[in-house]
Amino acid sequence: MADSKISVIVPIYKVEQYLDECVGSIVKQTYQNLEIILVDDGSPDGCPQKCDEWAKKDARIRVIHKPNGGLSSARNAGLDIACGQYIGFIDSDDWIASDMYESMLNNLLQADADIAYTASSHVYENGEISTAHLVSGVKLIMNAGEAFKYINLPGYFGIAAWDKLLKREIIGDLRFPEDTKRDEDYGFAYATLDRAHTVVYDSSPKYFYRQTQGTLSNTASTIGTRAAEETAKMVELVRKKYPEQLPYALYGHLLAQMGIWDQVVVSGQTKKPQWRAFCRQLRQFLKESFPMIMKTGELPKNRVIQIRLFLISPTLYGPVFKMFKKLHPHRVG
Repeated sequence: MADSKISVIVPIYKVEQYLDECVGSIVKQTYQNLEIILVDDGSPDGCPQKCDEWAKKDARIRVIHKPNGGLSSARNAGLDIACGQYIGFIDSDDWIASDMYESMLNNLLQADADIAYTASSHVYENGEISTAHLVSGVKLIMNAGEAFKYINLPGYFGIAAWDKLLKREIIGDLRFPEDTKRDEDYGFAYATLDRAHTVVYDSSPKYFYRQTQGTLSNTASTIGTRAAEETAKMVELVRKKYPEQLPYALYGHLLAQMGIWDQVVVSGQTKKPQWRAFCRQLRQFLKESFPMIMKTGELPKNRVIQIRLFLISPTLYGPVFKMFKKLHPHRVG
């Protein structure tokens, strides 16, 4: 196992206050055979200097300085030079448990898997660390079809690049899309999963996902529909190759669409023509697909109430959702 090199790619932009904690958590990994690639994506703060300082301290660190091109561009730059047999990603405002990569590689090798997934703790600005969004005590070894069930269920693993360790050959020439500034992970996550024969998931949370505004992790300055577009493609992929998981794929597509609509509600843009049209499409999708989604038996009661309220009246749904978010500001899934 110690002969297996892991390339850890860290895209960096305007995270000066968090960068040392992030890189420090990688350097201190119990699994030491790492290639740590810090990609300075034209950061205008002190991040470029910090990257160079870290490289002087640890010979495993390689630094790329490049003009700003966005998260996908930075990750792709790292992929293009990565030498490891396994690839991982970390967002530079987050940090990881000291044994994360040892645990993930052990799980991957023991299951003879192509991808190992870990769980994440949510870290809030008040210092609270929460795992309330997770289904705990779970270890799953799955084929790709089975994994398309769980990637679409809240509480397990998701589409984020940072919750997985991948065999290099699963990625191949696949790269992140550089034509978007948000929701970059969807297509990459589904494509790599579709290429895998076996995947493993361990619900022990090893990744600390910082819930901040305006960073790589959770920026919401603009609202786009890419998540809905990518999950719609995923539904068609599942329909063709893994039809037994179609209800779960539809559920994932529903969650992506509802997530977009909730952003529209919070930002007060519900009356704009493009979002009126989106609302109509979402309601039509629900009328056609909600009965099949309900067959999963996985929708919590509050989610069912949310959806039924939206179907009855999107106008009424808006103020009710805003009140709910005021009472429950933290993400739960």
